[in-house]
Amino acid sequence: MKTVLSILCLFVGLSTAVGAAEGTVDIKKNGSKFSVTIDGKPFATYNTSADLPKPFFSPVRAADGTVITRSLVDPEDHPHHKGVWVAVDEVNTVDFWAEKGKIKNTGVKIVKASGNPAVMKVTNEWLGEDNKPIITENTLISIYANRLMTYNITFTAGAKPVVFEDTKEGLFGIRLPNGMREKEDGSVVNSKGVKGTKDTWGKPTEWIDYYGPLNGKVYGVTLMDSPQNYKQSRYHVRNYGLFTISPFGDHAYTNKKQPADHKHLKAGEKMNLKYGLYIHSGDTRQGHVADAYQQFLDVTKKKATKKKVTQQKPAAKPAKKVAAAPQKPAAPAKTAEPQMKPVPETEAVPANNCECQPAQQPQPRRGLFGRLRFRR
Repeated sequence: MKTVLSILCLFVGLSTAVGAAEGTVDIKKNGSKFSVTIDGKPFATYNTSADLPKPFFSPVRAADGTVITRSLVDPEDHPHHKGVWVAVDEVNTVDFWAEKGKIKNTGVKIVKASGNPAVMKVTNEWLGEDNKPIITENTLISIYANRLMTYNITFTAGAKPVVFEDTKEGLFGIRLPNGMREKEDGSVVNSKGVKGTKDTWGKPTEWIDYYGPLNGKVYGVTLMDSPQNYKQSRYHVRNYGLFTISPFGDHAYTNKKQPADHKHLKAGEKMNLKYGLYIHSGDTRQGHVADAYQQFLDVTKKKATKKKVTQQKPAAKPAKKVAAAPQKPAAPAKTAEPQMKPVPETEAVPANNCECQPAQQPQPRRGLFGRLRFRR
């Protein structure tokens, strides 16, 4: 029985992995919009028009075509909750969350137009009151055939220092449609098994899954945090369908129990954040959320950089030592023979005065300095 269960688990695991790998994602530009399809069927549209307060994805669809983002037409509340977006409250006191500050798209580069994933890089300038960028956002968005979206966000401070204030309003998220909301028939659960918005709001965790019914079927959306981020993020998950994740808000999310932790960037300094958003059918188990989170970790992990190894030339072999030839002992130096026989000091020297005394050599006269040297 255990063997059968092991085989079944292996089959399910392989099926999930293959399902994540199958399919083709395509990105095409249509004016100020970028259309994303999966196997030829519409998935999402990225809107960048200059008259918008910020760029965003809307609509976003499940595998059967059901739209799982709230309609932009006549929203009942919070009109700034648009599809899937990136924005946060109070960056250098400018409220980008409520669209009081403009986030201007300055470019979209389709890095990989077709494949699994397809990849696009968006550049957005978060403008201050002087119409100059407070920060510039460069986000690499990878879209997989199983509807996993990864956001690799890099913020670069402008000419002045930047402060991300402590706030619960932000940063990356989605507004779900009516029906999926918890206050109707929706459900919320995190990676630790904690359920409900009341007990998961503001808490750090690896992921939170928010699922509920639409037109008689169940769909879900998962937000994922990355262990590579500079700190754990918290979730702004509400029973009315707001669902976001942000690292800026320890004070706000803990009801002022923890001190404010503002994030400061020097002029020109960068900050990187990684998040995942996964759209699935069924509840958390049926949607293989845990497998999708593992996929998110795998595709966003930092690749180890291979250091170039310089091959050293083999050391030259030491030269063989040759034994020195034995040397003949040197012949003793020959003493030069005196040309004349020395006269012994006691030998008598004939003289005219015939005094038989040893010969006396005349001594030079020493001056004063000579006598002094002689006495040392």
